[in-house]
Amino acid sequence: MTRKLMKTALLSGVAILALGLGIAPAAAATSDASSSSSSASSAGPTAQTTTTSADFDMNPDAAIALDSAPNISFGTNITPNGKSDMSYSATTADNPVEVANPGLASGWSVQVNNSAFTDTAGDTLKGAVLSLGEPDVAAANADNPSAAPTAGAIKLDGSGTNAVAFNAAAKGGLGVWDSEYGVAEIVLAVPAGQLPGTYTSTMNWQLNDTPQ
Repeated sequence: MTRKLMKTALLSGVAILALGLGIAPAAAATSDASSSSSSASSAGPTAQTTTTSADFDMNPDAAIALDSAPNISFGTNITPNGKSDMSYSATTADNPVEVANPGLASGWSVQVNNSAFTDTAGDTLKGAVLSLGEPDVAAANADNPSAAPTAGAIKLDGSGTNAVAFNAAAKGGLGVWDSEYGVAEIVLAVPAGQLPGTYTSTMNWQLNDTPQ
Protein backbone atom coordinates (compact mmCIF):
# COMPACT_ATOMS: atom_id res chain seq x y z
CA MET A 1 0.00 0.00 0.00
CA THR A 2 1.36 3.42 -0.93
CA ARG A 3 0.74 6.21 1.51
CA LYS A 4 0.48 9.81 0.35
CA LEU A 5 0.73 12.75 2.75
CA MET A 6 -1.56 15.69 1.94
CA LYS A 7 -0.51 19.25 2.81
CA THR A 8 -3.32 21.55 3.99
CA ALA A 9 -2.94 25.33 3.73
CA LEU A 10 -4.48 27.32 6.57
CA LEU A 11 -5.70 30.76 5.58
CA SER A 12 -5.81 33.69 8.07
CA GLY A 13 -7.54 37.00 7.57
CA VAL A 14 -5.76 40.28 8.60
CA ALA A 15 -7.65 43.46 9.50
CA ILE A 16 -5.74 46.73 8.96
CA LEU A 17 -6.73 50.03 10.51
CA ALA A 18 -5.12 53.16 9.00
CA LEU A 19 -5.04 56.29 11.14
CA GLY A 20 -4.78 59.69 9.44
CA LEU A 21 -3.05 62.79 10.69
CA GLY A 22 -6.25 64.76 11.12
CA ILE A 23 -8.06 65.15 14.39
CA ALA A 24 -11.44 63.49 14.46
CA PRO A 25 -13.99 62.99 17.24
CA ALA A 26 -13.55 59.84 19.24
CA ALA A 27 -16.96 58.57 18.21
CA ALA A 28 -16.10 58.92 14.51
CA ALA A 29 -12.79 57.07 14.94
CA THR A 30 -14.54 54.21 16.70
CA SER A 31 -17.16 54.04 13.98
CA ASP A 32 -14.54 53.94 11.18
CA ALA A 33 -12.51 51.16 12.88
CA SER A 34 -15.58 49.01 13.32
CA SER A 35 -16.64 49.46 9.72
CA SER A 36 -13.16 48.69 8.37
CA SER A 37 -12.74 45.57 10.51
CA SER A 38 -16.16 44.23 9.55
CA SER A 39 -15.53 44.82 5.87
CA ALA A 40 -12.13 43.09 5.91
CA SER A 41 -13.43 40.05 7.80
CA SER A 42 -16.42 39.47 5.54
CA ALA A 43 -14.18 39.54 2.46
CA GLY A 44 -12.27 36.39 3.53
CA PRO A 45 -13.27 32.78 2.69
CA THR A 46 -15.85 31.06 4.90
CA ALA A 47 -15.46 27.50 3.56
CA GLN A 48 -12.72 25.30 2.14
CA THR A 49 -12.71 22.08 0.10
CA THR A 50 -9.93 19.55 0.68
CA THR A 51 -9.20 16.05 -0.60
CA THR A 52 -8.01 12.82 0.96
CA SER A 53 -6.66 9.81 -0.89
CA ALA A 54 -5.89 6.14 -0.27
CA ASP A 55 -4.00 3.75 -2.54
CA PHE A 56 -4.72 0.01 -2.48
CA ASP A 57 -2.22 -2.22 -4.27
CA MET A 58 -2.67 -5.90 -5.14
CA ASN A 59 0.06 -8.50 -5.32
CA PRO A 60 0.83 -8.92 -9.04
CA ASP A 61 0.78 -12.71 -8.50
CA ALA A 62 -2.62 -12.70 -6.79
CA ALA A 63 -5.22 -15.07 -8.21
CA ILE A 64 -8.79 -16.13 -7.50
CA ALA A 65 -8.75 -19.37 -5.50
CA LEU A 66 -11.15 -22.22 -4.76
CA ASP A 67 -10.44 -22.77 -1.07
CA SER A 68 -12.82 -25.65 -0.31
CA ALA A 69 -15.64 -27.87 -1.59
CA PRO A 70 -17.83 -30.42 0.21
CA ASN A 71 -17.26 -34.12 0.79
CA ILE A 72 -20.70 -35.72 1.02
CA SER A 73 -21.86 -38.93 2.69
CA PHE A 74 -25.23 -40.70 2.57
CA GLY A 75 -24.37 -43.20 5.29
CA THR A 76 -25.56 -46.83 5.28
CA ASN A 77 -28.91 -47.70 3.69
CA ILE A 78 -30.94 -50.75 2.61
CA THR A 79 -30.31 -51.63 -1.04
CA PRO A 80 -33.25 -50.30 -3.11
CA ASN A 81 -34.84 -53.41 -4.56
CA GLY A 82 -38.50 -52.92 -3.70
CA LYS A 83 -41.42 -51.76 -5.84
CA SER A 84 -40.42 -48.09 -5.73
CA ASP A 85 -37.38 -46.01 -6.57
CA MET A 86 -35.70 -44.49 -3.54
CA SER A 87 -34.24 -41.13 -2.53
CA TYR A 88 -31.70 -40.60 0.23
CA SER A 89 -30.77 -37.37 2.02
CA ALA A 90 -27.14 -36.73 2.87
CA THR A 91 -25.97 -37.33 6.42
CA THR A 92 -22.89 -35.09 6.20
CA ALA A 93 -21.49 -32.32 3.99
CA ASP A 94 -18.31 -31.06 5.58
CA ASN A 95 -17.32 -27.86 3.74
CA PRO A 96 -18.88 -25.01 1.80
CA VAL A 97 -17.83 -24.15 -1.72
CA GLU A 98 -15.51 -21.26 -0.84
CA VAL A 99 -13.96 -18.83 -3.30
CA ALA A 100 -11.45 -16.10 -2.41
CA ASN A 101 -10.99 -13.18 -4.81
CA PRO A 102 -8.15 -10.77 -3.84
CA GLY A 103 -9.56 -8.01 -6.04
CA LEU A 104 -9.65 -9.16 -9.66
CA ALA A 105 -12.48 -7.56 -11.64
CA SER A 106 -12.91 -10.46 -14.08
CA GLY A 107 -15.68 -12.26 -12.20
CA TRP A 108 -15.53 -16.03 -11.75
CA SER A 109 -17.49 -19.29 -11.79
CA VAL A 110 -17.28 -22.74 -10.24
CA GLN A 111 -18.47 -25.71 -12.27
CA VAL A 112 -18.84 -29.26 -11.02
CA ASN A 113 -19.36 -32.71 -12.49
CA ASN A 114 -19.24 -36.20 -11.03
CA SER A 115 -18.32 -39.70 -12.01
CA ALA A 116 -20.71 -42.65 -11.78
CA PHE A 117 -21.19 -44.18 -8.32
CA THR A 118 -18.96 -47.27 -8.42
CA ASP A 119 -17.96 -49.91 -5.84
CA THR A 120 -14.65 -51.69 -5.38
CA ALA A 121 -15.84 -54.57 -7.58
CA GLY A 122 -16.44 -52.15 -10.45
CA ASP A 123 -20.24 -52.31 -10.26
CA THR A 124 -22.14 -49.04 -10.67
CA LEU A 125 -25.21 -47.60 -9.02
CA LYS A 126 -27.15 -47.49 -12.27
CA GLY A 127 -29.35 -44.45 -12.93
CA ALA A 128 -28.35 -42.65 -9.74
CA VAL A 129 -28.78 -38.84 -9.80
CA LEU A 130 -27.17 -36.54 -7.24
CA SER A 131 -29.16 -33.36 -6.58
CA LEU A 132 -27.72 -30.33 -4.81
CA GLY A 133 -30.45 -27.93 -3.74
CA GLU A 134 -30.12 -24.16 -3.66
CA PRO A 135 -27.34 -23.34 -1.17
CA ASP A 136 -26.96 -20.47 1.27
CA VAL A 137 -24.59 -17.81 -0.11
CA ALA A 138 -22.78 -15.44 2.24
CA ALA A 139 -19.59 -13.43 2.49
CA ALA A 140 -17.05 -14.39 5.14
CA ASN A 141 -17.44 -10.83 6.50
CA ALA A 142 -21.05 -9.75 6.89
CA ASP A 143 -20.48 -6.15 5.72
CA ASN A 144 -18.84 -7.06 2.38
CA PRO A 145 -20.22 -4.46 -0.11
CA SER A 146 -19.30 -6.40 -3.27
CA ALA A 147 -22.07 -7.73 -5.51
CA ALA A 148 -22.88 -11.22 -4.20
CA PRO A 149 -22.30 -14.29 -6.38
CA THR A 150 -25.25 -16.53 -7.22
CA ALA A 151 -25.84 -20.25 -6.80
CA GLY A 152 -28.78 -22.42 -7.81
CA ALA A 153 -29.94 -26.02 -7.58
CA ILE A 154 -28.13 -28.50 -9.84
CA LYS A 155 -28.32 -32.19 -10.75
CA LEU A 156 -25.40 -34.50 -11.53
CA ASP A 157 -26.00 -37.79 -13.34
CA GLY A 158 -22.48 -39.24 -13.22
CA SER A 159 -21.81 -38.62 -16.91
CA GLY A 160 -19.10 -35.99 -16.31
CA THR A 161 -21.28 -33.15 -17.65
CA ASN A 162 -20.52 -29.81 -16.00
CA ALA A 163 -23.08 -27.76 -14.09
CA VAL A 164 -22.51 -24.21 -12.83
CA ALA A 165 -22.53 -24.32 -9.03
CA PHE A 166 -21.36 -20.80 -8.10
CA ASN A 167 -21.07 -17.67 -10.25
CA ALA A 168 -19.91 -14.06 -9.81
CA ALA A 169 -20.42 -11.35 -12.41
CA ALA A 170 -17.60 -9.03 -13.52
CA LYS A 171 -16.51 -6.75 -10.64
CA GLY A 172 -18.56 -8.90 -8.24
CA GLY A 173 -17.70 -11.67 -5.80
CA LEU A 174 -14.75 -9.75 -4.33
CA GLY A 175 -13.36 -11.01 -1.05
CA VAL A 176 -14.22 -14.44 0.39
CA TRP A 177 -17.62 -16.00 -0.41
CA ASP A 178 -19.21 -19.28 0.72
CA SER A 179 -21.93 -21.37 -0.88
CA GLU A 180 -23.11 -23.88 1.73
CA TYR A 181 -25.39 -26.86 1.14
CA GLY A 182 -27.51 -28.14 4.00
CA VAL A 183 -27.69 -31.94 4.24
CA ALA A 184 -31.45 -31.88 3.70
CA GLU A 185 -30.85 -30.16 0.35
CA ILE A 186 -28.51 -32.91 -0.91
CA VAL A 187 -30.43 -35.90 -2.26
CA LEU A 188 -29.36 -39.08 -4.07
CA ALA A 189 -32.14 -40.61 -6.18
CA VAL A 190 -31.60 -44.31 -6.96
CA PRO A 191 -33.83 -46.54 -9.10
CA ALA A 192 -34.78 -49.89 -7.54
CA GLY A 193 -32.79 -52.83 -8.89
CA GLN A 194 -29.24 -52.47 -7.52
CA LEU A 195 -26.48 -54.67 -6.14
CA PRO A 196 -25.44 -54.14 -2.51
CA GLY A 197 -22.10 -52.40 -2.04
CA THR A 198 -20.28 -49.25 -0.99
CA TYR A 199 -20.50 -46.88 -3.92
CA THR A 200 -18.34 -43.80 -4.40
CA SER A 201 -18.55 -40.93 -6.86
CA THR A 202 -15.78 -38.41 -7.46
CA MET A 203 -16.96 -34.79 -7.69
CA ASN A 204 -14.76 -32.48 -9.76
CA TRP A 205 -15.02 -28.79 -8.85
CA GLN A 206 -13.42 -26.40 -11.34
CA LEU A 207 -12.84 -22.66 -10.78
CA ASN A 208 -12.74 -20.37 -13.83
CA ASP A 209 -11.83 -16.69 -13.78
CA THR A 210 -14.77 -15.82 -16.03
CA PRO A 211 -18.47 -15.71 -15.11
CA GLN A 212 -21.04 -18.02 -16.72
